[in-house]
Amino acid sequence: MWEVLVGLLVASAVSGVLPIINAEVLVVAAAAAMPAVGVPLVALASTLGQMSTKFSLFAVARWAPSRLPSKAKGAIDRMTRPMEKRGGAVWLLIFASAATGIPPFYGVSLAAGALGVKASGFLTGGCCGRLIRFGVLAWLGHGLGARALETFAEVVQAAQLTGG
Repeated sequence: MWEVLVGLLVASAVSGVLPIINAEVLVVAAAAAMPAVGVPLVALASTLGQMSTKFSLFAVARWAPSRLPSKAKGAIDRMTRPMEKRGGAVWLLIFASAATGIPPFYGVSLAAGALGVKASGFLTGGCCGRLIRFGVLAWLGHGLGARALETFAEVVQAAQLTGG
């Protein structure tokens, strides 16, 4: 069980930077192989893996604006002022993006860092959202058991065929 969890942690971290590796499929597969007691650990391991790399993206984006030309810094400052008035809305956007993927959490991580969102707010919203997302997928994967990957692949394929 621990080998699967450590593998999932590492693969989820890689998935956070390389979106071609689908963390959702990894979660469903790992949960299908786990006893019921391991399902919350699947959600936790994948959340920690993803958030480690999303926080790294956030940190790089927070560091980068100070190295930009003054014209770009001015544009970021103009975008930051309205955001400061809506602190709760920003946290909600981070949470919603982490939980649903809309807008993509990769971009939200970069934007949150560049716009100077507090690290604690980013981590709280992101971890809560990802934990819910991966928790639901893990329980779904465990419930479907051995047929989980086949069912998930069929759903993804149907969504791609319909343009969804």
